[in-house]
Amino acid sequence: MSLSIGSFLLLSGLALTFAAQVGIALHAFTGSPVKGLLCFFVPLYIYVYARRHKVGVWMMRCWYLGIAIFLVGATLVS
Repeated sequence: MSLSIGSFLLLSGLALTFAAQVGIALHAFTGSPVKGLLCFFVPLYIYVYARRHKVGVWMMRCWYLGIAIFLVGATLVS
C-alpha cells in the first residue's frame, strides 16, 4: 500500500506537531518538572508557557506549521 500526498502530509503534520510539543515540554522540564508535566497534560498550558520563553515562541511556530500541514493533508485525503 502506498501513501498518497494527502496521507503523507497528514502524518507529517501530526509528527511535527507532536515533536514541537515534546520539545516545549522538555524545555519546561529543565526549569521545573511540574511545568513540564503541565505542558504534557493540560491542553492550553503549553501555549501559556511558550509565550513566556523565547525558545517556546520558535517551537510554537513549528507547532502551528504542523497543524497547518495536518489540515492541508486532511483536506486532500477527504
